[in-house]
Amino acid sequence: MLREFGRREFFMLIAWTGDDGPVPAEVDVVDVEYRGRLGHASSYGLLMARAADSPGVQIDLIPMPVALSVPSDQVTLGLTEPEYAEALHAAGRDLATGLVIRGIGEGLYGSSAVVFTRLVAVISLLVATGVESADDADIWASWDNAWPYPLR
Repeated sequence: MLREFGRREFFMLIAWTGDDGPVPAEVDVVDVEYRGRLGHASSYGLLMARAADSPGVQIDLIPMPVALSVPSDQVTLGLTEPEYAEALHAAGRDLATGLVIRGIGEGLYGSSAVVFTRLVAVISLLVATGVESADDADIWASWDNAWPYPLR
């Protein structure tokens, strides 16, 4: 299942399960990729997660032998920035259902703690509701409410 949630010209969330997206996912994993305004400091992020049995965020990365092509950025598959791990854990503190992070894609130029904080909120909603039945307005509301300052 692949689904795009577009907002305005420059903002896109792409969610998928299984082998439908650019990075294959395990059966119970939801993948979400954010692509925003090119050149913006918060313009890219990829997060793969499944529901956890305990609250909070756990990080259990799987090797991802794929390459992603992202305009104006260089993506690394894996967690390289400690501040992103901190953002993931902080964002997961208030989740009703915890998450196990299975994959991360960081843009060299376009990723930020803001993006990963917001991706945790979105993926939490998608894990709870399912990619196919998620409402566009609810997805973008979870994105907006996860960080107190709007992306422009």
